[in-house]
Amino acid sequence: MQLRCLAFCFVLLTPLLFAVDAIDLTFAVPVVAIMVAIFIGVANMLSATIGNPQLEAWAKTELREFVAALILIVIIIGAFIGSSGISVALSGKTDYIGASKGIIDGWIGKYDNSYHQIIVASAKLRIAATFAPYVNMAIWYVSINYATNPLAGIAAFFTPLTVATQGLSNAIFLAEGVRLLISFCGVVVPKVLLPLSFCLRLVPFTRKLGNTMIAVSMAGGVFLPFSVIVTDSLNKNIHEPDPQVKNMAALDADPWIMTMAGPLCESKVIRTMLGLTDPVFALVVCAPLLLIPIVGAAFFAVCYPIVQYVVYPLVSTVFQWVMAIMLIIWEAKNGVGDYSYATDVFNQLYPFLRDLNNLVVLTYIDFIVIGLLTVTAARSLSAALGGELYMAGIQRLI
Repeated sequence: MQLRCLAFCFVLLTPLLFAVDAIDLTFAVPVVAIMVAIFIGVANMLSATIGNPQLEAWAKTELREFVAALILIVIIIGAFIGSSGISVALSGKTDYIGASKGIIDGWIGKYDNSYHQIIVASAKLRIAATFAPYVNMAIWYVSINYATNPLAGIAAFFTPLTVATQGLSNAIFLAEGVRLLISFCGVVVPKVLLPLSFCLRLVPFTRKLGNTMIAVSMAGGVFLPFSVIVTDSLNKNIHEPDPQVKNMAALDADPWIMTMAGPLCESKVIRTMLGLTDPVFALVVCAPLLLIPIVGAAFFAVCYPIVQYVVYPLVSTVFQWVMAIMLIIWEAKNGVGDYSYATDVFNQLYPFLRDLNNLVVLTYIDFIVIGLLTVTAARSLSAALGGELYMAGIQRLI
């Protein structure tokens, strides 16, 4: 229970290290070593003075442990801290922390690219699903209304895209979390955690805790980035999924009726004229005739009824009929009849979603492997050094 409380306080306090500049506890290691050496020497002399064999045996045991601790410190510093030899041997990189972060950056880049493609695909499908034309054809005293939403069924593709997005978000969260943890350990472990662990290892009364802290520090600063490198090497032995929408243009509904009618619908002049009632339209068209001297009023009297009762209804009806015919032809070609657009969308999204789901599953497996390798290494190293076998918190992960 005491170890749990200590570990809990330690986890809470370590983030505060980022708030202070240039923290370096390496100087404390030789100071503690000298103090422990003096303490053991005094205990040995005291045992000889008072003739206490138990104290003498304890002093000799602690002296051997002290020498072992110094050897352990030298080995760890020489092999992992400030040395590229072991890094090159295990990873082929002179900077294993930078190499592991580069690997995760590559993973995140692939996730971001997939995220971008999902957003673009969803936007295209949303435009298609909400394409609902409406035509009102006025025929003298009656009118015919025609409304349709031929591509509404394409919205069924939103469900697999949403599920894939959730899995991709989890993968990005895991990758960013591990990358941040590697960065944190790369800064804190060499200057703070490992020197503190060495100090605890040198003191006779906290030797076991020190061994555990050394194992945890080595796991976070060394084995975690190495686990990422090993996992990436394992991924290269299989076919890594690379989600790509091969032809993003195939997701366009391509409503040529929208392209052809677009300029007419976007023209403010045409929209305003067709939106006027027949008397107002006739007044606007024929009013300039009043400016003609003498005969202007006569021309206006002839023009007004012709435009009101013949021209305006004819223009409006022709426009509406042309739009209706174009709409019906387009719907027959691209609508529900032969499912051509839905087939195009399926042929593009199915391979993409299949590879994306495989990528997310592989990502989960990768981070499970990374966690198992790191935690197993911490437990094994702690047991080998004589630290705590039951590591609070970490033990639960197993």
